[in-house]
Amino acid sequence: NWLVLLLPLAAVAHEYEFPADRVLSALSDGGCPPGSGLRSWLCDAHIDIDHYELDNVGGFNIKLDGVRCSTFKVGDLSSAVSRRGAHNVTLSVAADELSFNCSIRRLDAKQIAFPHAEAIGKGTAGISGATLRAGLVAHLTEGVPRSVVTDERNCSLAVDPKRVELDLTGNIWIKLINAIKGVLIQTVVGQLPSIVTKLRSKADAALAPLVSNLTAYAEAAPPPELPEPPYKPALANWSASEAVAVADYVLNDVVGTDGPLGLNRIAELLTNGTGSLALNASGLLPPLELPVSRLGNLSLNVSLLNLSHLPSFDELNLLTPSPSEPLTLRAAAGMTKLGLGALAKLRVTPGMGSISSFPLLEMLEVHFLLDATHASAALLLAVNASALQTSDPRRLLDLPCLLRRAGVNASLRALRLNTSVLQLRVKPVAQGELETELDDALNAAAAFFLATYDTLLPRLADNVAAGPVREALDELLRRLLAQAAEAAEAAAEAGAAGGGEA
Repeated sequence: NWLVLLLPLAAVAHEYEFPADRVLSALSDGGCPPGSGLRSWLCDAHIDIDHYELDNVGGFNIKLDGVRCSTFKVGDLSSAVSRRGAHNVTLSVAADELSFNCSIRRLDAKQIAFPHAEAIGKGTAGISGATLRAGLVAHLTEGVPRSVVTDERNCSLAVDPKRVELDLTGNIWIKLINAIKGVLIQTVVGQLPSIVTKLRSKADAALAPLVSNLTAYAEAAPPPELPEPPYKPALANWSASEAVAVADYVLNDVVGTDGPLGLNRIAELLTNGTGSLALNASGLLPPLELPVSRLGNLSLNVSLLNLSHLPSFDELNLLTPSPSEPLTLRAAAGMTKLGLGALAKLRVTPGMGSISSFPLLEMLEVHFLLDATHASAALLLAVNASALQTSDPRRLLDLPCLLRRAGVNASLRALRLNTSVLQLRVKPVAQGELETELDDALNAAAAFFLATYDTLLPRLADNVAAGPVREALDELLRRLLAQAAEAAEAAAEAGAAGGGEA
């Protein structure tokens, strides 16, 4: 009845704006911390919801337009991996003491009994003490992942209505909405499960092609070797080269893997008995780009490599020629165990259009422990035979002169890898500010990936080696040769100007 008495005021008060005179407590605790870590990234992130409708909230049908939630803060981040039965692997992540703020660009509420009683305004909301749980479950068939979807049991957003602050401004009818905002908050909280279900559907739609493509890539045959070009008599025939035959005998039979001059003994000496060797990889390897469907893009930039368990070689065949491939030298090596560590910078760029923030940068230590690792390669090396025919061996050691005379053309025709992954771990580098918890979550994700793709990892590793890794190394080889050729040409010009000759 009191609502009916206010109806005559609607015509004169429809456009009246009540000033926003209060700042929500969730908004008043300072700006975002500086840096590129997880805490800063969450604080800067925002999620946009273009349109959302709520039916029969205290007698009103409400439409929300231009909702933006931002300033996310997390008190604690936890993660775990587990098995659910014999055919399911689960990954769960929980964010406790979650707080965030939302702004509403336009709120339009119509009273069901009196449609002309239309409340128009805008507002802000502050949510604190929430708990967000997210999870994935991988369904395996005979050890092969057939689907990875969001886990219905571990996906939820729990919000205490008492810890939600809502402030609305607008025409006079907004005052009525403010009077029932407790009901409005209860209704929105009650609809969170359906909202989470819609978000799960979007995530599942983004994950499905990623999982199917990755599984298909692992199950496919590796890329074929690049063909060797036709042999020309002017080029060196490695299968008929006495120098290559001698080098092949010395490296494979005299040195080999064991013995006083064996590769394992050399590895012990080079590593001072530790079996580990650190290599600076900055600028050596290109960033590894991993588009993760519509979810975003990942890139991994490796700056340091660490090899361990090096004195465990059990196979060595270098510079092996073949009469059927006169321009190719093959090599193979095997190890009973190999540890591979990398210090890398992970860059995460959100891809879903409704989620925005600056790229998340995270320094990681990634460690692989490989079992029974065997690698082989085929190197095409086309060299003018006349450049190698000299009575002065010192000229073969003059690299600029040799490159200028030999016209070296080289490429990596093939690269194969046969291995089993025993362990995959992610170790934290930065401490505090949720960084350790994030690294734990990434370590859990690595364990989830290893458990899900365990049976396919050997084939996946072989396909990655034969495909993108071979292409990256081939490009690196071509770049180094181009730089060496430029240096050779510059040396020749300098020698000509000084009256010398290469």
